[in-house]
Amino acid sequence: MHSIPIHTRISGFALRSLKLNYGVSKEQAVFDCVVNSLKNVLNILIVYMLFMFIFAVVAVQLFKGRFFYCTDESKEFEKDCRGEYLVYEKNNEVKAEKREWRKYDFHYDNVLWALLTLFTVSTGEGWPDVLKHSVDATYENQGPSPGYRMEMSIFYVVYFVVFPFFFVNIFVALIIITFQEQGDKMMEEYSLEKNERACIDFAISAKPLTRHMPQNKQSFQYRMWQFVVSPPFEYTIMAMIALNTIVLMMKFYNATNLYDNLLRMFNIVFTALFSLECILKIIAFGVLVSITLGRIYKFHYKK
Repeated sequence: MHSIPIHTRISGFALRSLKLNYGVSKEQAVFDCVVNSLKNVLNILIVYMLFMFIFAVVAVQLFKGRFFYCTDESKEFEKDCRGEYLVYEKNNEVKAEKREWRKYDFHYDNVLWALLTLFTVSTGEGWPDVLKHSVDATYENQGPSPGYRMEMSIFYVVYFVVFPFFFVNIFVALIIITFQEQGDKMMEEYSLEKNERACIDFAISAKPLTRHMPQNKQSFQYRMWQFVVSPPFEYTIMAMIALNTIVLMMKFYNATNLYDNLLRMFNIVFTALFSLECILKIIAFGVLVSITLGRIYKFHYKK
């Protein structure tokens, strides 16, 4: 058995320690980023709780005492929710059950319960039931009525826009910004300014833009090309797309035949205009360029 020279073993220990220090430095950088992110998130969390409290207060004013119901759905008031009622089971058996005046599991009778209910709604679990109870709510100490106040759904739409979408994106953005700042600090060791790094990154990632135009500037194709790439033409196409979208949104159930025929006529007109746009761009760019690039064909399929 051959013995390993002492200087080789010392070198191995030194390299191993360097590897350990490298791993620790990376973990330390990640840890510093997390700590700095928590500092920034704390301020957002305060604003988050403030808005949550505001929504809870509004919810108490809207739904306080209105989340009661009787096990017998035919009874709307607590005074009538007495005695027993018949329940028809799946096997066609009739069973007598006692009427009970109950409260839903999640309600808005006070601010604390409102905070808990809104937090449950923000998690995405069980919120359809809470929305249905809110829409069906009538008056204090009175049972629900299906679809009694559909306008109450606007409250939840605003709540979802503010909390699950807006604040979650803020949290993610703060963490990303913190990691970017930490990366900028590490890049400062290489004596590169932010603008210099941006120029280097742009030069590395930049790709040349391809612009196809007819070579003969006296030809009809070149004049057509000038027309289809002009800003007025592009703005006109954008306006037609917006108008066509509005026309598609105007369909509704039980519309008159005249109304449906009018919308169908508008769709035919827009389809013809978009087909004309396609033909003009094929003339301007050529069939081969239009097919290979896929940037000229804009098919607007209308149902």
